[in-house]
Amino acid sequence: MNGRMLAKKIVRLGFYWVTMEADFIEHAKKCHQCQIHSNLNHLLPKELYNMTSPWPFSIWGIDIIGRITAKASNRHEFILIAIDYFTKWVEAVSFSVLKAKHVARFIESNFICRYGIPHEIILDNESINKNVKVILEKTTERYRDWADKLPFALWGYRTSIQTSTEMTLYSLVYGMEAILPAEIEVIYLRIILESQILEAEW
Repeated sequence: MNGRMLAKKIVRLGFYWVTMEADFIEHAKKCHQCQIHSNLNHLLPKELYNMTSPWPFSIWGIDIIGRITAKASNRHEFILIAIDYFTKWVEAVSFSVLKAKHVARFIESNFICRYGIPHEIILDNESINKNVKVILEKTTERYRDWADKLPFALWGYRTSIQTSTEMTLYSLVYGMEAILPAEIEVIYLRIILESQILEAEW
């Protein structure tokens, strides 16, 4: 996430200071992980084609990342990853061995039980693979802990503003922004208002 996108995300959460955008741009310039894993586009543009989905969670793209050469500390070598084509919501799980029964269980527990039966599942969805790999590289300190960091990488991706929609995936799916850990530590207006509503209802 570049400095401008980070500033937009913080403003949407209700925080603001005059030099905020400049501060975040400066932070992104000095952040070692940001510099190593920033997007460098060296490919020639390809012809675009329209992938439309009639409603949220009706069409999913699914793919496998792996075999990952440095096994995780829990011996996992594969990531099964899926993206909803309407909201761009991502689900992913790591495995040590990946068989058809694991894929079926993943579809059952991560699609059907959460969002209903999908209209269509499309195989081979490489674009999201790159994003998840980059996020994992930014969040892991030791390469072997990538499986432990996968849920945090997904949370970071889901709560980041997407350039295509100018919204977070979380807000597209749930209709509100996720409560960040910083909002619990700092007395924040949204938390105060929510707690007062709950007390009034009791």
